[in-house]
Formats: sequence, structure tokens, C-alpha cells
Amino acid sequence: MHRAAVESVFGLQLSSRELYFTPCLPSHWPQAELTLRREGRSLRFILKRATAHEALAATAAMGAQQLRPGQALRWTELPDRSRFVIPLSDLPAPAPIGTHASASVQP
Repeated sequence: MHRAAVESVFGLQLSSRELYFTPCLPSHWPQAELTLRREGRSLRFILKRATAHEALAATAAMGAQQLRPGQALRWTELPDRSRFVIPLSDLPAPAPIGTHASASVQP
């Protein structure tokens, strides 16, 4: 039951090597946090309703990385205690120079 709730609200899709989020947080939740423990790793994810600028500031303040909704993450390659901010906004964050943004992700 707990797993179904987490997968539903956070939109967590977890495979043996990758994970991604397609969150569906209630509109009145400003943020939600999830700590995932797998194979000796503790991974912290903060889903935050914010503008792209606010999300980038929160990411930098936490010493975290930004993870976009739907973006696949190879969790098996991450160090223990990795942290991520997942911005939830209608405004897309600017893509880093030299990269292409994509709305389609294959799990």
C-alpha cells in the first residue's frame, strides 16, 4: 500500500538501474521529500513547486543536482547521499549551453 501511494503521488518509476519521476502532487502541496534507500545508497529527492529561477537557487543552496520530471536517472551509478531537486512549474528551466532539451524520455 505504501509503495502504491509513493508511486502514485511522486510518480516514481524504479527499475533495476534507472528511475524517474512523473509527479502528481496535490496542488496545495508546496513541496514533498522522498528518501530512497537502495543497495547501500541513500538518495534524497525534493519535489518543489517553484519558478525555474527559484528551483535553481534551491538546488544550489542544498548542494544538489536538478532533475526534471520524466528525466531518467541511472541510480546505480550515483554515490551515497546524492541529492536532487525536482522543480514542478509550468516554466521550463533553461537548458545548459550546448545541450538540447527533450520532452520525451524512454524509461
